[in-house]
Amino acid sequence: MQSTMLDSPSARHSEPGGHLGEEPNWPVGLRGRYQLAESEMTLREGLAEYYEVNPGLSNPANVSDAKSAAYFHCHDCTHVIFGTHTGLLDEVINDLWTLFGVSVPYRDFIFGFFATDEGKKITKAFEWWETLKQAARGMRLLGDVRRRGRAMTRKWPWNPPEGALDRSLVDLRQEYGIRILHPEATLAEKVGT
Repeated sequence: MQSTMLDSPSARHSEPGGHLGEEPNWPVGLRGRYQLAESEMTLREGLAEYYEVNPGLSNPANVSDAKSAAYFHCHDCTHVIFGTHTGLLDEVINDLWTLFGVSVPYRDFIFGFFATDEGKKITKAFEWWETLKQAARGMRLLGDVRRRGRAMTRKWPWNPPEGALDRSLVDLRQEYGIRILHPEATLAEKVGT
């Protein structure tokens, strides 16, 4: 039986449900400790938690489709380093941040997704109206993401070196000048001001 990255095709864009418990001082919309700016977890530990708190995702290391495994390992590392999860709004923000702050050519990032078996399954399962609504919400944060991307000391590597996996998120974020953006909390602040 072939291992797949998803329990269902739409699971890669899952809504909350897998968080590690209600933390009293967490910003709105967080699911895991890897999303906290000062997280001492390593990138490897953050990836493990990312798979745990985002239901339906499988670790790309266990996927038999090599193209999907390689692409989604890189993509999932960006989720962890930028502190986003797999809800549609966070996906929009993560994709924008990847375009502004990751060393991957736009063409490889966008067309690479559609070239994977998982990308094809996800595209078929898209709920287009909800995706468009969340993309519109995400555009309200475009300036914030762009400023954060430009403020980085250098671009995050699309395929991080093995040594980066064992470094703490707080150290990596400091080295690359990454300032975490929590989309739901930031939008709530914008509406409240």
